[in-house]
Amino acid sequence: MLAVLLCVAVSAQTHKPFPGDTADQRTLRLQERVEELYKAGDFRRALLIYENDLAPTGDKYAQYMVGYMHLNGQGTTADRTEAMAWYRLASERDDSVLDKARDELAVAMSPADLTASNQIFVELWKKIGDSRLIMELIQSDMSILRARTGSRIPGSIATSPSLIYRPTGELVGPGYYREVRIRLQARLNYLETEVTVIDIAMDSDDEDLRMLEQQIKEELAALSQP
Repeated sequence: MLAVLLCVAVSAQTHKPFPGDTADQRTLRLQERVEELYKAGDFRRALLIYENDLAPTGDKYAQYMVGYMHLNGQGTTADRTEAMAWYRLASERDDSVLDKARDELAVAMSPADLTASNQIFVELWKKIGDSRLIMELIQSDMSILRARTGSRIPGSIATSPSLIYRPTGELVGPGYYREVRIRLQARLNYLETEVTVIDIAMDSDDEDLRMLEQQIKEELAALSQP
């Protein structure tokens, strides 16, 4: 079983790179800790970390594990409908291994259970699906560009000044805002080309995201170059 889970973990981390934030030290420690808890059989605590701390960040392996644990009654009551919803969320990025897990479970479910699972999935997708997460990251990037107040540090070399990113006071290099723009554009491109949700009815919510995306594109184009 561990070999299968490892395969899923590797596949989820390498297929179609998600332009999210690099995992910070807290996240890395949580990933190590939750694996220790799971291997030790402390399923209840492992499930809490997977579901409440890692899955909301877009960690597809964590989302798969939430589904897997619901499917097998590890740390919770066994529930196929809940498991299927999480499997669908985990397979958003067209990963072959995660897609296979989702499809195999779907075949074993009744139409009524699939309908109930779809309703759970829709609510999950609205809260922590890739479209929502990407838009939050895009909005964060835009807030950085809007609040651009970089200034030279006295005594710095004129050809390569350091900058102070206010209001945090964080020291950043002269290419900082250019890097933010590049990162933001990559996220907009991903939103357009990679994020797709099929066979679910959420046109209204999806339209809200599209309108916000267009608004951000227009604002980004109007901002001065770094």
